[in-house]
Amino acid sequence: MTDLHHLRVFQAVAVTGSFTEAGRSLFLSQSTISLHVKQLESELGCVLFVRGPRRVALSPAGKTLLAYAERILADVKNAELAVREYSTTQRGTIRFGVGASTLIYLLPKVLRDYRAKYNQIEIQVSTATTEVLLQGLLDQTLDLAIVMSPSAALAQVETVPLVQERLLVVLPETHPLSTKRILVPQDLDGLPLISHLPGTAMRTVQRNYFEQLGITPRIAMEMENMEAIKSVVLAGMGMALLPDCSVTGAAGKGLSAKQVRGFPLHRELLIACLRWEAQPPATRRLAQRIQRACSVSTNP
Repeated sequence: MTDLHHLRVFQAVAVTGSFTEAGRSLFLSQSTISLHVKQLESELGCVLFVRGPRRVALSPAGKTLLAYAERILADVKNAELAVREYSTTQRGTIRFGVGASTLIYLLPKVLRDYRAKYNQIEIQVSTATTEVLLQGLLDQTLDLAIVMSPSAALAQVETVPLVQERLLVVLPETHPLSTKRILVPQDLDGLPLISHLPGTAMRTVQRNYFEQLGITPRIAMEMENMEAIKSVVLAGMGMALLPDCSVTGAAGKGLSAKQVRGFPLHRELLIACLRWEAQPPATRRLAQRIQRACSVSTNP
């Protein structure tokens, strides 16, 4: 039976593309790394790496094994974290994914407070789109994530609703429409749009909204990061749909955020994991704290 140490060595070589670099990361000699890989290949009866003059690459069999190895090692880490919860020393790592704007505007205090109370639990935070975060959950490279609806991949994970967050039409303060208290759909007709990326949940929300308004926007740019979108809007390059939290108070300096009469818009945020029952207590506690924090920030 393949042991965990062999899998850890194999994963390190796969990630670094080098026996030498893998040895450095694991504090083992290059010859020891090579021996472990040869033993694993002998045990499995196939070649896992294609050796090159300077780097090594995964063989087809190696690519298949890597997917399983990452899941196995992630499960082992979660198991260790769960068991340690019952000892006097609580240690471990929670791999948490979230959109950049949600992280910036909704989560600093809850993450700080959690870290202060459970200072031996490390929270590794990754920012990405909902689609990337959901794939991270499915690949078991993430334990917990805040994601958006709608997304087809939501059916493959378990979710708990967090908040219905209001989205607003955002323009530079210098735009003539900034003087209007509330907009009508016709105001937006023909305006350039700084759009969210195709294939993302925000792009789906955006598309559905403009269909409701009966408008086909003129897409001037497509971007992933909402903070980058804000910068481009501020420069006068177009309008955008952005969450309320990212454009109110100091965060919205130089911007004008408006609603469209008769057409309120929200995005739904959820907290997700692959299986709630498999999560250790530390991860569930973090999810509960995030849920409480987001519930008080719900927009009217």
